[in-house]
Amino acid sequence: MSLLRYTALFLLLALLAGCGYSFGEGSSSVLKPQFRTVAVEEINNPTTLAWIEPRLRKLLRDELHNRGTITWVDDQAKADALITIDINRYYRPTAVEDADERTLLSEAIFQFTATIRSATDNSVLWSSGQISESWPYDYGSGAEADKEVTLRGIQVLADRMTQDY
Repeated sequence: MSLLRYTALFLLLALLAGCGYSFGEGSSSVLKPQFRTVAVEEINNPTTLAWIEPRLRKLLRDELHNRGTITWVDDQAKADALITIDINRYYRPTAVEDADERTLLSEAIFQFTATIRSATDNSVLWSSGQISESWPYDYGSGAEADKEVTLRGIQVLADRMTQDY
């Protein structure tokens, strides 16, 4: 391979590493090694949005798997640690209206906390603190905003779960 190809490959790998992704167990975690097999204990969803719980489960599983710092299991009995996500608020306030009070621009806002507990004694191992993400969208783009704001929220959670951010 030419020098240019090696340089391009190196830059791509450096970019991926800078985004928090890894190729194996090299990244660090806020959890001690004996607590890195994780399952979702519960997602407390006080909203009327039924789609949000399965979406958060999938996003969290995929994000943690991609980063390589946590082993994900679906069975709580096989987990060393259990994560609970408490949705504090999910809403879409109108940001801009026209003269006829039609919504032109809105914003999806997602606020939540996550707590990881030991599966053996229920002691708190780690807490995320409040995570708040927002995503602006125009008329007709609400579904895309829902996808983007939940993805960004889970990415922030995964960032906080690693010491690489």
